[in-house]
Order: sequence, then structure tokens, then C-alpha cells
Amino acid sequence: MRKEINKQLVGWIRERARTSFGGDISLVAIYGSHINGTDQEWSDVDCYFIPKTDRGRAFGLDFILAGVGYDIFPLSWERLQGIAHLQEPLVPLVGDAVLLYSDSQEDTDRFQALQRELAACLADKAYCRRMCEERFYRAAAQRQMGDSGDFSTQRKCAGQLLLDGAEALAFHNGTYFHAGLKRHGQELEAMEKKPAGFLRRYRQVMEAESPGALQKASEDFLTCLGEFFGLPWKAVPGERPLPSGEKEENLAELSAWYEECSSLFCKLRVCREREQRELAFLSGVCLQRELDELAASYAVPAYALLEAYHWADLTPLVETADRIERDLVDRIVRSGGRIKRFASFPEFERAQL
Repeated sequence: MRKEINKQLVGWIRERARTSFGGDISLVAIYGSHINGTDQEWSDVDCYFIPKTDRGRAFGLDFILAGVGYDIFPLSWERLQGIAHLQEPLVPLVGDAVLLYSDSQEDTDRFQALQRELAACLADKAYCRRMCEERFYRAAAQRQMGDSGDFSTQRKCAGQLLLDGAEALAFHNGTYFHAGLKRHGQELEAMEKKPAGFLRRYRQVMEAESPGALQKASEDFLTCLGEFFGLPWKAVPGERPLPSGEKEENLAELSAWYEECSSLFCKLRVCREREQRELAFLSGVCLQRELDELAASYAVPAYALLEAYHWADLTPLVETADRIERDLVDRIVRSGGRIKRFASFPEFERAQL
């Protein structure tokens, strides 16, 4: 059912770009599970576009269709170039993207030139070494940031440490994570060049059940990786968040945030069903980051999601996430927010968004 919904949606996106936004957007691209064969019953369509005019920004949409959140989001050419140069952990948006729509041959050529730039960066050993070092020291900074805050904050920082460290290893191998988080562990296993015991240390960070165990596992991970790179680990001060000022009381505008992030709540439920412990941890890190950013700007509680993560039992994590989701939805609706939900593709199509 989901594959058919996503197939219909992709056709709708392409036609909307062609008939309603010609001349206003440069291109529309999809990437991720819908085209790499990892899609499941709860998979969305990963889609972005590049606006050409101010009107073109209206092409962006967030909504929930048959229980799954979708986000059609804008990117600039400049940001896409930064991604092609390995400056962000979003490399599949260039390397594995397929164009649904292009406004002109010039736009197509420009996109294909970025794909060639990405390939050149990955083939350049000296450049990959520089990016590897940058990601490694970013991981080390996360270790410092994890010294303060509750256990959820510490786990969030440790999770980002894993992601940055793993990306450093990917660049060392001249590659990147083609399937994002979904096959993170499998893609690490497939990398030819990695330190002995790396995967064990990677998982020990996720398995840690106390602040002390988490600190030791994180430092062991960094030391293992740093010695392999010839970059012995040392404490590197990270940027600490500034105290937040006055917070927004009107939560109605968070409807779009929830429509976009509802898929993260859904992913945790799927992880429990399939006993995907690694993916549950990494997805929980992403959701905790979103929740923390939300609490810094809006009058919502500081939700401590990751305190409920346990490697051996994902049920407490899912139950905590479900409570957080219900609370957020209730707050948004009570503030007058309207969450765009559609039970089927025909209902979505009739809404004429």
C-alpha cells in the first residue's frame, strides 16, 4: 500500500512542478528509500526543490498522509554545493538524487556538475583527509558538550559523536552513507579500512546504561578512531548553547514542525517491531535534537526522551515518545494549530494543496 501511495505522490509532485511552478523552481529531486530499495510500509518520499523565484518557495509542503509525515523542502544552489563538498552529512541529496523535474537544460547541467564535483571530492585523498580530520574533531567536541546536562543530553551528544566519527571513517574510505541512518551499521561493516574493534566500540556507546559507562564508551570510541587516523584523542571544547531568551507562547505555528517530524516518532515504533536497536538509538538522537531545539524557542517542556532508551528493551523508549507526541499535538491543537492529515491519497489530492 505504501509503495503505491508514494508512487502516486511522486507523480503528483512532478505534475505540480510542471503545471503550477514552471519558471519558479529550478528543479525537484528525490532521494532515499523510495529510490534505493529500502522503503518499508512506513517510509515517506524524501524530496527537495530549488526555488528560482520568491513564488517558488510556496512549492514546499508538510503533511501527514496515511499516518506518515512528508516534507517537501527547499534548498539553495549554494547549500547544495556545500553538500557536494562534504560540508554537511546530507551527501545522498547530491550523490543519490534523481531529478523529477528540471526547469531547463541549464538547471540539469548545473545539478550534474555538482554530482561530478562530489565524485571529485571523494576521489581526492588529500581533501577527504581534511574532511575526515574536521569530522573527527567535531566528534571530540561532542564529548566535551556531553559533560553537562541530564542523561538524555549526554546520550544525544554521544549519538552525535558516533555520527560524526562514523562520517570521518566514511571519508577516510572515500565514501559516504548512501542509505542515511537506515543501514548505518551495515555500511560501516562494509567499509574496508577501519580500526580493529571499531564496531564493538560503536555499539558500546549505544549500550551504555549510566553516565559513567557512556563517558568511558565514548572516550574508547574516540581513542580507537583517533589512533587509527593518527589523531590521538584529546578534549576539544565544544560550543555550549546560549541561554534561551523569551519563548514563543503561540504553538499553532508548530503544526508544520509536527507534520515534518511525525515520521521520527513513527520510526521508533517500527524499530521496536523489528528489534532495530541501533536505528532506534540513532533515530532517538535525531528526535531528541529536534525536541531540544523546540524547547529552546517555544514554551514547551524539555522532553527527556533518550533517558528511556535501553538496548535490551525498546518499549520504554517508544512509550515515552508516544507520550511526548500526544502532549505536543494537544498543545498545538489547543493553540489553534491545524495539522494537515489525510487518510488516503485521493483525500490528499482533493485538498488541492
